[in-house]
Amino acid sequence: MNSQIFSVFGIFLVLILDLITIAARSALQHANLARVLQLRTQMEVEIGRTLALMNYLPRPHAGLHIVQSFARFVLVGLILTIIPWTQNTWTTVAVLAVFLSFGLLTVWLEWIVERVVARDPEIWVIRLALFTQILTTVLYPLVNLSLLFSQDTSSSNDTAGTVTEDELKTLVEAGQQEGILEQEERQMIFSVFQLGDTLTREIMVPRIDVRALDIHTPLPEAVDALLESGYSRMPFYEGRVDDIIGVLYAKDLLKVWREGNGRKGNVRNLLREAYFVPEAKKVDELFAEMQSRHVHMAIVVDEYGGVAGVVTMEDIVEEIFGEIQDEYDEEDLPYQVLENGDYLFRGRIDLDDFNGIMECNLPRDEADTLSGFIYGRLGHVPVADESVQVDNLLLTVEQVSSRRIRKVRAQRISSHGQSDVD
Repeated sequence: MNSQIFSVFGIFLVLILDLITIAARSALQHANLARVLQLRTQMEVEIGRTLALMNYLPRPHAGLHIVQSFARFVLVGLILTIIPWTQNTWTTVAVLAVFLSFGLLTVWLEWIVERVVARDPEIWVIRLALFTQILTTVLYPLVNLSLLFSQDTSSSNDTAGTVTEDELKTLVEAGQQEGILEQEERQMIFSVFQLGDTLTREIMVPRIDVRALDIHTPLPEAVDALLESGYSRMPFYEGRVDDIIGVLYAKDLLKVWREGNGRKGNVRNLLREAYFVPEAKKVDELFAEMQSRHVHMAIVVDEYGGVAGVVTMEDIVEEIFGEIQDEYDEEDLPYQVLENGDYLFRGRIDLDDFNGIMECNLPRDEADTLSGFIYGRLGHVPVADESVQVDNLLLTVEQVSSRRIRKVRAQRISSHGQSDVD
């Protein structure tokens, strides 16, 4: 009688072990690493043990599988010890019924546990990390032997290493909070993600700032124009700027000059084919195409086929790393902080950048740049000292040149119309 009580108690304990093992395996299978890192911040829990387990999933999976197989084997043995064995047919049927019922009960309980764990696997993988680590350590030799003969190790690693863009962003945020990544590094990584959402027209040099030459320009004048601008490439048009027929490379001019044909050469013979792209093209696609075509400049066209501007590989790189000043660039910062606390912006600054600096939310559906936004609000060509108020921001046009807004002063004001700085 005592042995049967012991067996029943053993069945109960082994069944609990089996269910905990099922819970741990399910948690490891469904847990998201980025979500685990979020929980560390929200719940202030230690997840070092959990991260160690998730770093190489085949090992804990193998350990839990061994424990689960052993638990089921022990369950069968314990059940056999409490069943009376006789030659009676009905007793045999009863034994089979008990086996079947217990098997169905076990499967049902395991299914319930898996469903519960799958609802919030990250919580459970943290809770069961110590249990899993102990089992994996105790069964270290058997786990290694199991991994040695396993054919699924590589595929398990591949599956565990697949993460989405949102998960990567969460990992980057967690890395910055932990001090692993600097603010600048975080910004560069996020800029790479944003390339797929950025249109070419948002980063191009607008048509009005494009330096292009007529095809009939004498070669010496073309050389002077390249030297004056500091550019290594320049578009050429025939008749009007919208009819770009090619791009002149400075290195091609150097070859002609070296051969002594610098003053009598024909520009048309030196032009390379221009690469045209629509202004609505995504920047990540543009970057890939420019790499595959081995070009560093693209002519951006609008929906009517006219030239909207040009974009270079440098413009794309600057989207990731920020403004790059070379020896030919004039120092022209996108904004300055004045002594009184006001901001002085370039009119061409992207509206997203302006919103980030001023911590505001000017709508992008009206324009892509700050000057375009002011044009839309005023409804006419502004003159110096004209202002636009948006919520608690006062935008004042500081400099206008040839109908272009060059400089804009941004000032935060209180609800009473006074400057916050004052």
